Amino acid sequence: MDRDRRIFMIGVITSIIFVVVGCLWLSSSLETLDEVAERFGTKEIPLWSPPLPDYEIPGLEGNTLANIGVGIGATLLILGLSFVTGKALKAKEEF
Repeated sequence: MDRDRRIFMIGVITSIIFVVVGCLWLSSSLETLDEVAERFGTKEIPLWSPPLPDYEIPGLEGNTLANIGVGIGATLLILGLSFVTGKALKAKEEF
């Protein structure tokens, strides 16, 4: 395995570790802004209906494994899009 692939794989593994640790750690913490809003008696008024409200799959709220899966999927999606964009820009530069 050449140096670039090894660095790429280390980056992917590190990203996945951060997703897992972040999901496990943040799933038990409350959002500070939500706590302050509740103290003032405000209500949530959404401006739009996001596809994953509160970053959770509808019907699987509170399921940590589902949240980890969504996090890893989103991380790999962004990584893939970034990789394809980088390849396209490099090809354009060489052209």
